[in-house]
Amino acid sequence: MPQTPSSGSKLLRRAARRRLSLLLPGAATLSLWQVCEALVPVAIGIVVDRAIIPLSLPMLIVTIIGVGLLFTVLSLGYRFGSRFCNAAREHEAHALRVEITHAALTSANLPADRASGEVLSIASADADTAAQSFAQAGRGIASVLGMITAAVFLLIADPVTGLVVLIAVPIGLIIVALPGRSVSAKAGTQLEAVARAGRSASDLMHGLRVIKAMGGEPWAVDRYRVTSDEAATAGIATGERTGRLAGLGALVMSIVLAAVLIVASLRLIEGQMSVGALIGILGMTAFLTEPMRALADIVGLFAQSHGAAGRIARLLVDIDSAEASDTTDGSSNEATPTPRIGLDDTALTVRDWAVGAERSVDFTTDFGALTCIVTEASEPAANLLGALATHARGTGPDTMIVSPHTVDMFEGTIRSNITMIVGTTDHPVTEEVLTASGTDELLGLVDGGLDHRIQELGGNLSGGQRQRVALARALDADPSILVLHEPTTAVDAVTEARIAEGVTRLRGTAESAATIILTSSPAFLAAADSVVFVPETGPVLIGRHAELLTAADEASEAYRQAVTR
Repeated sequence: MPQTPSSGSKLLRRAARRRLSLLLPGAATLSLWQVCEALVPVAIGIVVDRAIIPLSLPMLIVTIIGVGLLFTVLSLGYRFGSRFCNAAREHEAHALRVEITHAALTSANLPADRASGEVLSIASADADTAAQSFAQAGRGIASVLGMITAAVFLLIADPVTGLVVLIAVPIGLIIVALPGRSVSAKAGTQLEAVARAGRSASDLMHGLRVIKAMGGEPWAVDRYRVTSDEAATAGIATGERTGRLAGLGALVMSIVLAAVLIVASLRLIEGQMSVGALIGILGMTAFLTEPMRALADIVGLFAQSHGAAGRIARLLVDIDSAEASDTTDGSSNEATPTPRIGLDDTALTVRDWAVGAERSVDFTTDFGALTCIVTEASEPAANLLGALATHARGTGPDTMIVSPHTVDMFEGTIRSNITMIVGTTDHPVTEEVLTASGTDELLGLVDGGLDHRIQELGGNLSGGQRQRVALARALDADPSILVLHEPTTAVDAVTEARIAEGVTRLRGTAESAATIILTSSPAFLAAADSVVFVPETGPVLIGRHAELLTAADEASEAYRQAVTR
């Protein structure tokens, strides 16, 4: 597996390596354009010396044709060079977005200090900013080659003037590059502030129904205004620093050009160059303004790309570290080892599920059966769910799905949220799935039925309605192993009993399907083929719901209390 870049510099180097097929021809053709730009004043000087001063019509025709060819190559070089570099930028931006999104979606848990809004900001704004380095790299290489071409011409036309350029230009570039690190730091601070604002907006939108119900709109506005103002302040600071860098570049460029013009003028007065050479030198001096200005801008833009790349690298490293920590904790911590999950053609088995000090559980769920699990403490349930989710990621959604308690709704329709297929209005959802999940009742309350629009985060549905749609989504996928975690906590008792009956009937008729539900719902427990009860202390109970309720021992009393709270 490729190693995750640990810094912004390493991420940009990796990006350059995997876009070499576009970056190299882009840099080459842009360099061709810049060299041709540098040769334009040379060509004009040749026209003056060879055609205009001698009054030679044939040479005028030849030189005009030559200038036309030069401009043709110049134009095509810029066109195709920009196309190659822009293609590299877009492909890399897309690849970074996919990499960030894949890492976030496939991680069992995002790092605690990373919210969805921040990840969204990094996957969009930071990915685009980091990929801008390709346009900067191609243009930077072309600018350097253009300046070298200008220096070579000046050395040939007048060694003294050329020597001034060769000394002054590198010094000027070093002076311009020095503040680059400061711009990168400011850009990183700005991107972090923008991410915080996005995280705040995402958090507020997620709780919008509660905020409105409690009359908290002024508080929400004030809270977002604070983070937005911080982002604006950081943006102004970055713009100020970038502007100072651009101003420094313009000043250095003006000083260099002034020195070249003074030296060239003195050489002309001394009669040591022709009129055509003077025109070429003056034109070349004017040309130098473009690559020098471009390099001054590129330093600031590359600093911003470096800052964005650093944020992307830190996110990817944090996700990898969280995954490694989870793996290490599960494999080396003797108190909470990871349960062993086994799956064959007839059943799902769980072995060595640690549920407390010196206690572990083994159980089997046959295909066609429903197993419910009740835990007094949250840690054993989280341990089992984590192991099942890890196993599910390795088998695929057709084999196993672990549906979390937290319900995620997406902007679209009820149909698209169940089928997870966007842009279609005719993908079927069976009546059995709708009835078993209780979604059929929801469809009778909304306009449009399955094609009723759902707002972002399911904001126009109640908690119970969102749970029913999420349950329909899991049932519609029809995996061989379905794991549900408290799927009906937000519905009333009558609806819960109806859902429990429907899920049992739908999943029980499939000979190659097993269902595990972590719940304390009496309706599901009564319908289960077996119940696993894990108390905080004492023996673990496995049996049918009625047996555990009626047994006359201390563990059964704990079970009765757990399921009747």
